[in-house]
Amino acid sequence: MTWLTRDWQRPVPSARLLRNDMVLGVVLAALAVLSLTVFRSAAGVADPEHGNESYLWFAAAGGLLGLRRRFPLVVLLLESAIFIVIGERFADLAIVFTIQMVLFAALYAAWAWSRTAKALYVTTAVVLISMFGWLAWSFTRPGMLPGGGDAEYLLPRDTAVIIYTVAINVIYFFGAIAWGHAAWMSARRRALLEAQFERERGHQVVERRQAVQAERVRIARDLHDVVAHHVSSIGIQATGARRILDRDPARAAEALATIEASSRQAVAQMHQLVGLLREGDEDSTREPQPGLCDVLSLADPHGVPRVEVEVVGERTDVDGTVSLNLFRIAQEAVTNARRHAQAKRVLVTLRYLDDTVEVEIVDDGHGSHVDPPVTSDEGGFGLAGIRERVAMLGAHHEIGNRPQGGFRVRVRASRETS
Repeated sequence: MTWLTRDWQRPVPSARLLRNDMVLGVVLAALAVLSLTVFRSAAGVADPEHGNESYLWFAAAGGLLGLRRRFPLVVLLLESAIFIVIGERFADLAIVFTIQMVLFAALYAAWAWSRTAKALYVTTAVVLISMFGWLAWSFTRPGMLPGGGDAEYLLPRDTAVIIYTVAINVIYFFGAIAWGHAAWMSARRRALLEAQFERERGHQVVERRQAVQAERVRIARDLHDVVAHHVSSIGIQATGARRILDRDPARAAEALATIEASSRQAVAQMHQLVGLLREGDEDSTREPQPGLCDVLSLADPHGVPRVEVEVVGERTDVDGTVSLNLFRIAQEAVTNARRHAQAKRVLVTLRYLDDTVEVEIVDDGHGSHVDPPVTSDEGGFGLAGIRERVAMLGAHHEIGNRPQGGFRVRVRASRETS
């Protein structure tokens, strides 16, 4: 039967659950004794039969349930044995609701918490055979069936009593089994979902790290051409200064001043990126690197979303590293809007200010569910790349949801690297 397939082993309950169960066992033992007292009082039996022995059996039955999750099969066997003992020694007490629910709970717990399928099946078979065998044997004992004539009944009274009693016990035992197995299946589904969630979260962490690493490699590759420009300029100026040093010291001094400025810029740029360099860049192709002048290429008036570009202020010279990284930030922000924002319109604004330059990208999409996205790892790989570039430039930035809806990325950086 496929519904009885138990291809998963339920973990041992936690220490906290086991401690709670022990407290519950003490409470159930007290409740079992109390229920017996109430039953005897309701039945008008003042003196307990066989002294106080019945109270001990009831207390043991209730207390054993405190071990139902740690030793489910042992508890089921013991509870079944106690039930039969009570039924044999105190025939009038087998109908007490408490002792019946204790056995039901033990059978339920066995099917909900057992960690060995074969042992569970064998134990359940032993309990069912013992219980129904004891029930059948009880029918053969004098006085157990009411007897009576057959004329006024649809069925003979003895037959009707047997059918009714067996039906009630079938529902009782197999109902506990079905309920316990359903609880086991529910725990199995939760465990599988949690395991799948952990695997997916692990994959996301790996992918995020790979994305950040790839972004850093790209930053290093982009910076190569900028730094190479400074190094080449230093070499040319140094050669010229050496040749004219004796003839024209003033021009040589100018060349040395240029070398000093270029070297400072190159060193500053290398300091900014030294922590971001990574190995594994196998792309040997070298194409001219984009800059702020290429922001206009991001415009897409007929696309979805519609991308518009505005330039504010008079264009000024911007350091190559700043220009490149601001373009990449605008490019990534537009890409994020296309992929995730479900926006209809994206506006890219490039502003040339006094000694700074600013790019702002706003959209009319649904925004980010992460607050604040600028510091969250859940903001996406594009925002991770933007944060890398913002940190490298030491720029002022504003990244997050707009009060009127949509999302904004605004980065303002100095025109010259420091």
